[in-house]
Amino acid sequence: MDTFHPDSQLFDRFARFYDQDYRGYEDDIEAIRMLAAECGDPILELGCGTGRALLPLVQAGYDVTGIDISPALLDCAASKLKQAGLKAHLVQADLRTFDLPVKTFAFSFCTSNTLMHFTTPADQIAVLRNAARHLRPGGRLFIDLFNPDLVRLFTVDGLTELAGHWQDEQSGAEVLKWCVRKVDPAEQLQETTFIYEEIFPDGRTQRTICPFTLRYLWRSEAELMIQVAGLRVEEVWGDFDGAPYTSASEHLILIAAKPTG
Repeated sequence: MDTFHPDSQLFDRFARFYDQDYRGYEDDIEAIRMLAAECGDPILELGCGTGRALLPLVQAGYDVTGIDISPALLDCAASKLKQAGLKAHLVQADLRTFDLPVKTFAFSFCTSNTLMHFTTPADQIAVLRNAARHLRPGGRLFIDLFNPDLVRLFTVDGLTELAGHWQDEQSGAEVLKWCVRKVDPAEQLQETTFIYEEIFPDGRTQRTICPFTLRYLWRSEAELMIQVAGLRVEEVWGDFDGAPYTSASEHLILIAAKPTG
């Protein structure tokens, strides 16, 4: 399989559904706030999207920079900031290669499986190395991944599931979100397709198809990648409340630090 190259057009198609699709999802926010309070700013978000996790930090007074590959997602984030009368630094860039003038971030975070959108080990390490390069000595990195469950992965393999259902606030359309997954265990890949089916009040229908691939990581592999990137793993959680990681955990959350010496 070819190395992943971020497709901004794919995420641009996804952008108009994101906030309604993930409305109310705040599971990671409190953990990120806690680490931000411990580390201070400036803060860097890797894959900030529409600003779901970035905005609460800006509201709390932190100096935050958000990076994303999608202009449409960044436009959504900028609009939210403007409406709230707030400011943050938003940058369109590839997480593997971005180069910011500031290399002294106190805290960086990469949530919602963002690292898994890079589908080779080399590309995932490149993201981690670049994150490490932008941290100050002692700066910390928070990574949130789903915990691979082979039973679950193969249970959904090839199935079409109804993953969401809501009414669009602007158009009034009924939106059905379908999800199809295909798993390649040899390459640790999960090919996922989101299908957003809109049924408008006048009876018209429209489908938006968003295919993407995730490369899932096992705990030992993720820890080794972090070490190769020049960071030290401090903690491994199984949930956002800091519960210890187990094989049954829903999440694989790693907190790493840049060595001071």
